[in-house]
Amino acid sequence: MKLCIGLLYLLLGTTINIAAQTNQDTTQKKVFIPEKTGLASFLIIAITDTANTTEDFGRLFNKDYGELFLYSNQHALKTGRIMAFYYTSHQPFIFDAAVEVDKLPNGFTGKIKGKKIGGGDALVVHYQGPYNQVGVAYAAISKWLQENNKKALQQPFEVYLDDPGTVKDPAQLRTDVYQRLQ
Repeated sequence: MKLCIGLLYLLLGTTINIAAQTNQDTTQKKVFIPEKTGLASFLIIAITDTANTTEDFGRLFNKDYGELFLYSNQHALKTGRIMAFYYTSHQPFIFDAAVEVDKLPNGFTGKIKGKKIGGGDALVVHYQGPYNQVGVAYAAISKWLQENNKKALQQPFEVYLDDPGTVKDPAQLRTDVYQRLQ
């Protein structure tokens, strides 16, 4: 399976602009090493969306996560991790904005869907830095898969550990990039 390498080089326009405005050197080379982990299955609610350009991500994520949290409140769902699943690595970018939940309500309507993500063996890269440079985590996963003669199971996904609205320094943003293994 082809990994979406470098997809989030351009994730949130606001984050990219913050890095540019602060004149921070974000070109420092960090080494990110994938770790094998066991991933427990989990439930998500998600909205599939399409970004025609990289500049669309910030607006779409704000809209989609807003709708997901409103839905979770209306259905008394306990929320967990905030994540995204990417289906393409080129324009148009097709992705799921997703939120982990404790249960799936009956009868989804509209564009919000629910599903169970299976557990099993996985890789995780604990990335820290601007969203527009998260491609290094995908490259590390791709390299590990090749060197260890392993295959990816479905698409990778990202778990956002920080809120870019409250973490002002993009170099401090933390993202876990997961890839399930066959």
